[in-house]
Amino acid sequence: MKKLLFIALVAICGAFTVNAQTAKFGLKAGYVNISAKEKYQDVSASISESGFYLGALADITMSESFHIQPEVNYANAEETSFLYIPVLAKYYISDSGFQVMAGPQANIVLEEAMEGINNFGLDLTFGVAYDIDEHFFVEARYSFELTNRIKDGGEYDVSGRFNTLFVGIGYKF
Repeated sequence: MKKLLFIALVAICGAFTVNAQTAKFGLKAGYVNISAKEKYQDVSASISESGFYLGALADITMSESFHIQPEVNYANAEETSFLYIPVLAKYYISDSGFQVMAGPQANIVLEEAMEGINNFGLDLTFGVAYDIDEHFFVEARYSFELTNRIKDGGEYDVSGRFNTLFVGIGYKF
């Protein structure tokens, strides 16, 4: 897991360096709701926990209306900590300050996993944001996990996934 985290940080830092002249950096924080969903054959169950998230981002301008936004976010819900590493494509809707965003996201549980459970997952994230002014913004987005957290669950048709809701505010430098 340490190697994966290191590789993600190097990739994000590389993106910052390559496009430093067209990038804004920022910090963000907010509310997070993490839902764990498990399914065994035709029976499913879910639980939901709320907490907070803190993160850092780079908003890299590709064109006037298209940006790429890599991030690193720490989230804590109840007593479980997660690391989220999304790379979002953002499209600005006219000059209104509204944006739609979507992209892949790595999702890492930072606690020790039980035997047979994967700490790493891959999500599909989408959401909206609004630039209040040149520096402040608000955002809301949802992540659907694409991977199965249960190792060797295929024989018994067992699956487990985390889906996440983020609602927060941020500041770009």
